Amino acid sequence: MDKWAEWAKINVAMVFTAPVFWRIVRTPEAERDHHAIKKAVTALESTLVIANAQLPEQAFLCGSCLTLADIQMGHFHYRYYDIDISRTSLPNLRRCYDALTERLAYQTHVMISYEELRRS
Repeated sequence: MDKWAEWAKINVAMVFTAPVFWRIVRTPEAERDHHAIKKAVTALESTLVIANAQLPEQAFLCGSCLTLADIQMGHFHYRYYDIDISRTSLPNLRRCYDALTERLAYQTHVMISYEELRRS
C-alpha cells in the first residue's frame, strides 16, 4: 500500500497539480497556453496508464478494499475528471473514480467546489 500511496502523491499529484490543474483553473481562458497544457496532460496520462494497468482485476489500487493509496489518488481523480480537458480512455481508472463518487465521504469531502481558486 505504501508504494502506491507514495506513487500517487509524487508521480501523479505533482505532475497534475501545477502543470495541468493550475494552468486551467488559475489562468484566464484567453491567457492559457493550450500547447503546454496538452503536453502536461500527455505526460500525466503516461503515468496514469500504470494505475490503469493495476486496476483491471481489482476495485482499488491495492485490492478489494479502499486504502490510503486510493485516498491519495482520490483527491486528484475529482479534479482530473472535472476540469475541461481532453482525456485519453483509461477505463479501469475511470471505473475506480466512479466507485469513489458513490461514497458519501468522497462526495462530502472531495467533490467540493474549487471556484474560489479560479481567476477570471
